[in-house]
Amino acid sequence: MLHMTHNYMLGLVALVVSFVLTFYVPIGYFWLKAHKASKQNKS
Repeated sequence: MLHMTHNYMLGLVALVVSFVLTFYVPIGYFWLKAHKASKQNKS
């Protein structure tokens, strides 16, 4: 039973991590790009 809950927790953590990566990485990337572009004002 402990092994089952451990696997369940691992799966849940993996799901949350993958969701965060898929959702927040592009947002952070585009925000950084826009922030850099507006800061430089060259391109």
